[in-house]
Amino acid sequence: MSALMDIVESLQSAAERRDRAAILALVTPDLEYHYHVGSKPLRGPEGLGRFLDNYWGRSKDGVWKIETFAQSGDKLLMEGWEEYTDTTNGKRVLNRYMGVMEFRDGKIARWRDYFQLDRPPASS
Repeated sequence: MSALMDIVESLQSAAERRDRAAILALVTPDLEYHYHVGSKPLRGPEGLGRFLDNYWGRSKDGVWKIETFAQSGDKLLMEGWEEYTDTTNGKRVLNRYMGVMEFRDGKIARWRDYFQLDRPPASS
């Protein structure tokens, strides 16, 4: 496992615990996060924190799995899926995704996610 994947695993663990402070400690002050193609990127820990508050306010029981990854220098390309319960309607949602993270000084500096939205739940 790479050192960059170790950081992502820390991020996943913090997300599972909904530990906002731990997540924000893993990003640079100038973070740029593209959570949705076509939307303006979030900037800095403050932007990510607001996103997490909103996201956690409408989801529960989240699972985030990375199935494959590749690393080149300070960049990590990941493929996997996320599953959660939508609290507005009680339905399970599965999003397959591809993500790219760029790291600087052991923190996430750039983050881009590409989702395939609203698929049937994953079978374990």
